[in-house]
Amino acid sequence: MEVDRQRAVDVATAAFESHGISASDAELTAEVLVSANARGKHSHGLLRLPRFIRGIEHGNVDPDGDIEITTERGSSVTLSGGSRLGPVVASEAAVLAMERADEFGIGAIGVHDTNHLGMLGYYTDLIRSDGYVGVAITNTEPAMPPHGGTEPILGTNPIAIGLPTDPVFNLDMSTSAIARGTVLHKKAADEPIPEDRALDATGEPTTDPDAALQGMILPFGGVKGSGIAIAIEVLAGGLVGAAMGTAVTGTYHTKDPCTKGDLFLTIDPEAFGNPNFASEASAFLRDMKRHSGSTTDEIRLPGERSVRRDRDRETVEIEDDCWQDVCALAEPN
Repeated sequence: MEVDRQRAVDVATAAFESHGISASDAELTAEVLVSANARGKHSHGLLRLPRFIRGIEHGNVDPDGDIEITTERGSSVTLSGGSRLGPVVASEAAVLAMERADEFGIGAIGVHDTNHLGMLGYYTDLIRSDGYVGVAITNTEPAMPPHGGTEPILGTNPIAIGLPTDPVFNLDMSTSAIARGTVLHKKAADEPIPEDRALDATGEPTTDPDAALQGMILPFGGVKGSGIAIAIEVLAGGLVGAAMGTAVTGTYHTKDPCTKGDLFLTIDPEAFGNPNFASEASAFLRDMKRHSGSTTDEIRLPGERSVRRDRDRETVEIEDDCWQDVCALAEPN
């Protein structure tokens, strides 16, 4: 169903407020979720709101937690998120990364003691829109085996990269063959997942999203996706003082404390001595789109269409059952 975008934000905000979240944190998190719906990334949109609420009820989220700097040296900072809502902590980390980039040319912000942050590309889009290069990575609860393995040890571990260009370049991808959020969306929609994306609990290939959630999701590109996922596990987890591998909990099963980590990198292009970086990179991307040829209507850059949709849409598509759940959660307790 189509829902007025502002109404979707207002109802989601009310749902968070009715469960003890401050007005500012509730509205920010609602904006992040609705932005995902506007971009067509329903797996990270309002579908996630009931899981956030369960996290609050289970004590996985602390509505009054303090976001604090635990270590800092020049451009590098580590934040403790105080178990506040993930989008709130991630937004503060992104802003701090830009502030450090202003001062040092680069900002590197590690985050621990936080929660699921929603659509990772939301934050690199904020960073790139302010004229910086943004890179963000995060690890998640085990869902994926390393290439050749038979046990889920790695998270689906996404990476996002935003460039301050026109046209938009805002890559946002998991290192799995299918994002766990997409599997959740397929389950809610009673739709199968594509073949060769997941294994069931016995290790057999499956297109059943519920069986995939009980089993394992596969890395994209075999050894290549597995290698990137391992690197993210270590950098977004161990480097910032968060957990790695099977010690990561709380991003999917909300009864457990959330032990994952995030890493945000922001670069001021002028720090590298090229004040024309954005215009030159933009010209390259436009030229590439124009002259590369295409087997489709056009060559689209990562995030180009979804960011445009986010900016233009006054309504968002939300599945009926999901909207009913959100509205029910918005009613006063």
